[in-house]
Amino acid sequence: METEVHFRETQAFDQRWLWGLLGLRALADFVSLARGKRSARETVGRLATLGAVALFFRVATLRTEVRDDGVYVAFAPFHRSAKRVPFSDLADVQATGYSPLRYGGWGIRWSPSGIAYTVSGKTGVRFERTGGKSVFVGSERPDELLAAVQEATKEMK
Repeated sequence: METEVHFRETQAFDQRWLWGLLGLRALADFVSLARGKRSARETVGRLATLGAVALFFRVATLRTEVRDDGVYVAFAPFHRSAKRVPFSDLADVQATGYSPLRYGGWGIRWSPSGIAYTVSGKTGVRFERTGGKSVFVGSERPDELLAAVQEATKEMK
């Protein structure tokens, strides 16, 4: 029997300001080279590092799925397979805001109270687990994600 997918969302680091900053950094390196303030060797090293950072942001994605048995979250390239939050483990679920300043930005963020997976934006869904730890999943469509979880858990009962 195939598991039904009630919701699917894939997000990427597509913020214009991020790509603008990376472009400005590259431009600054070229200007330093042209003005003789930096050697060609040092410039190539800096641009290679910048290229690796840009490649990481290009391939990093957050994939979220709501299936019959739980919420699945995969943050590529860190997760080989999706992390599952089983519905049976949930005490509460709510759409809520996210402060990148409070949590130190986007990405995978750990705190004593739980873990957050985000790539952009300021919205998502917080899954409070019965053990007290929470999982926050950033989403551009938090209301749809919440509704899918509610629909899937209703079907379980």
